[in-house]
Amino acid sequence: ALDAFETRFGPYLWPRVGYCLVPFSGGAMEHAANIAYPRVAANGSLTYETIMAHELSHHWFGDLATCNHEGEMWLNEGWAVFCEYVFTEWVYGQTAYKDAVRTNHDEMVHLVHLREGGYLELDSIPHQYTYGDNVYLRGSDVAHTLRGYMGDSLFWIGLQYHFANSQYTDVTSAQFRDNLIAATGQTFLNDYFNDWVFNAGWPQVSVDSFAAVPNGPNFDVTFYVKQKLRGAPNYFTNMPMDFTFYDANWNSVTQRNFVSGANGSFTATLPFNPVMVAVDVEEKISDAITDEKKTIKTTGSHNFALARCSLTVNTIVDSAYIRIEHNYVAPDPIQNNVNNYRLSTERYWNIDGILPSTFVSKARFTYDGRTGSTAGPSNWLDNLLTPVNGDSIILLYRRNAADDWQEYPYYTKFVFGQPATSKYGYVDVDSLKLGQYAFANGVSQVLIGVNELPSPAPEISAYPNPAGDNLTIDWTTENTEPVLVNVYDADGKIMFSQTMSGAEAKLETARWVDGFYFVEVLQAGKLLGKKQVMILH
Repeated sequence: ALDAFETRFGPYLWPRVGYCLVPFSGGAMEHAANIAYPRVAANGSLTYETIMAHELSHHWFGDLATCNHEGEMWLNEGWAVFCEYVFTEWVYGQTAYKDAVRTNHDEMVHLVHLREGGYLELDSIPHQYTYGDNVYLRGSDVAHTLRGYMGDSLFWIGLQYHFANSQYTDVTSAQFRDNLIAATGQTFLNDYFNDWVFNAGWPQVSVDSFAAVPNGPNFDVTFYVKQKLRGAPNYFTNMPMDFTFYDANWNSVTQRNFVSGANGSFTATLPFNPVMVAVDVEEKISDAITDEKKTIKTTGSHNFALARCSLTVNTIVDSAYIRIEHNYVAPDPIQNNVNNYRLSTERYWNIDGILPSTFVSKARFTYDGRTGSTAGPSNWLDNLLTPVNGDSIILLYRRNAADDWQEYPYYTKFVFGQPATSKYGYVDVDSLKLGQYAFANGVSQVLIGVNELPSPAPEISAYPNPAGDNLTIDWTTENTEPVLVNVYDADGKIMFSQTMSGAEAKLETARWVDGFYFVEVLQAGKLLGKKQVMILH
């Protein structure tokens, strides 16, 4: 810890390091050179090593330069929590650092405003929250974001300059800012402090669309960026965001642009034609998103915990790259809301990636309208859509910002507990498509019944699966009326639609492209069953 902090912040200026064991039940106190440290934390293991690092870091943040008044306690405690991450990175590496930051960020953007009476400015925390989560945990999240703004080299130089020029004094956030600017010349830090410290809330940045035009061996790309807000009074200004462009072979180029206002457009010249653009892949800026990315090579379950989504991969050949963003802001509104859906105001998902044509996967999204403090990892996120229970929760989908929201055609809803009172459950998407997903409240045009699904519709068979040049579909029914057999491709295009008698249909699929398809059999307008199949020649 001493090595880490002296390298990052400058020399340790106290005559000794002392930890005095005391019978505290929890917590510690950073008396310079004589830290009051709970005996329970000195148990011969590494369980409490971040507490040790936290208290030691106060010999810079809090003892060497302390906050000017209690309302700016983040300068002491928020930075000491950030120093826990610095220590973790020094000892265990960058992945461990990122895991700690990401877990804390998810908790803060999700819950801190509920715990402490709203969205609070870091430079004027109310007295009752002097030692609360905004100060400690959101303060550390904002410190991590400052590192992302400045870049590592200038970030550490700025902190060393700050301590060299503020020894044994108290400082305000404005004075801290001025020291960083004096050391690095990064005048955009005025905007950082105005947005992240002197005001409350978070921004959220997404790529609305992009277009590429050939230019000799390269491609000129224009991409359009949108900013939304969670609890913030104004759009953030001069926010440095990294945009990563991928081609179909996963080659990538990253470019930094400064984002301001609700909308913006930028250009990039690339050595390839991009198929995907991702924002802040390395999570340097703590905006109102929690995301995970994975390279998937095997079938089975793949959990994207911080993105609040899980996949069950049924078929895969080669590898798939998937990035799932859980966005803590309202999705774009429905343009043609003929069904009077009430769209979530709290969140939506964006699922992007580079998938082989043989990739078939289910997806699970959990809805949670519970409001108890210990209810679960998604509590409070859907309470506005579940005033009584979750019977009107539906799942909407759009491919991208150019499309309007529609109810996803192939999903099933399940409820935990008693349907009459439960506000907690999940939906399973039969076949995942890239795009955006959101919960809404409304009368489903897809699900059977007005409440949670009863027993599944009678099963149909489709074989072989995967199929090659021929596909057989079987169904059973006691009704003698004809049935309607429909087959759709992944984009919803009808590949086969025919009214038939009997209990079997044989289809020639030799000319169908490889990929996944959806089969449904209806009788008198009632769904007999549906099936997902793969065509693989």
